[in-house]
Amino acid sequence: MTETTDFEAKQDIVEIAVERYKEGRLTRRGFIAALGALGVLPVLSNKALAQPKEIIVVNWGGQAKDVLQEVLCDTYTKATGIPVIIDGSGPSAGKIRAMVESGAVVWDLCDSGAGSAIVLEQQGMTQPINYDIVDKSKVLKGTAYNNGVGNYLFSYVLATNPKMLGGNVPQSWEDVWNVKDFPGMRTFRKSVRGMLESATMAQGVPLKEVYGALETEGGIKAAIDKFRQLRENIIVWGSGSESQNLFLQEEVAIGNIWSTRAHLLKDEMAEGTFQVSFNGGVITPGIWVVPKDNPAGADEVMKFIAHGQKPELQVKWLELIGSGPINPDAAAMVPPELAPFNPSSPENLATQILYNDEWYAKHQTFAEELYVDALIN
Repeated sequence: MTETTDFEAKQDIVEIAVERYKEGRLTRRGFIAALGALGVLPVLSNKALAQPKEIIVVNWGGQAKDVLQEVLCDTYTKATGIPVIIDGSGPSAGKIRAMVESGAVVWDLCDSGAGSAIVLEQQGMTQPINYDIVDKSKVLKGTAYNNGVGNYLFSYVLATNPKMLGGNVPQSWEDVWNVKDFPGMRTFRKSVRGMLESATMAQGVPLKEVYGALETEGGIKAAIDKFRQLRENIIVWGSGSESQNLFLQEEVAIGNIWSTRAHLLKDEMAEGTFQVSFNGGVITPGIWVVPKDNPAGADEVMKFIAHGQKPELQVKWLELIGSGPINPDAAAMVPPELAPFNPSSPENLATQILYNDEWYAKHQTFAEELYVDALIN
């Protein structure tokens, strides 16, 4: 089959899917899955796609998909009668843009990040958040954007195995770079995101001055050089599960990992073998974004976002998967045994820096190349 006829065959399958969707023989979720498998998006009017009696929320799948369905979606359906369905295929900025530009918007709400939210707004791909419905005071300061609003938090944190370290546990990133007093293997992320901050603090730079120090080429190179100095003691992790397994298998004694993985490790490792510190952590928000011309309509999605701001629901989210509440009012409701693992508890917030997406937009490409070179030479 030639490339031309292969394309035509795909187009024909798309037409069949569209017809079945319009006839009600294929759900919107099934329609999305079918087109995703083909690697194509149809050009349709929003009128053809619209099913305002349901909301499609997109996240990155895995256990988070099930937790989001249970905690936010099912409770919203119970309160309103409107079905809310999770699509776990991953709402990358590229996919959102492709849908909007093709006129085939099938997602209503996407679990994104601040960087993507900013870029998508600049490209005209998303809708403004209606802060008459969504309460700006119910999110952490700095996580409410024009076209995006915070939904949960996680952090890059200092995790340790006290048993492997003989009880001598690092208290700061400066300690992590002290191999003499704290011997053993460390783990850092394969990507530069969330890592340079710790290396900058290891140089003695105060928390509030970290991104200022990293604004210059010299500051970036100084942080990179710290990883070069530690290279023989580093095993990199590429996914959250990899970082978790490195601790479970006792391949590392110290690491910079996501707090959500620390939340799981606290229950999986024996007493005295796992500890986490938010001292010098990098707190990072998930961000809701609403694609332009979403089928369910903006107002209904804004009501769903507002529903998700309820502190009791955010605490449940923390309990099930470790995602920290973004609503400051939720902190008082967090069980005492979970507070040390909560990124947004007041005592943990006080020792962290907010992830700076604007900095990464300007410097990530340059820093990434130097970082990878420092780790693997």
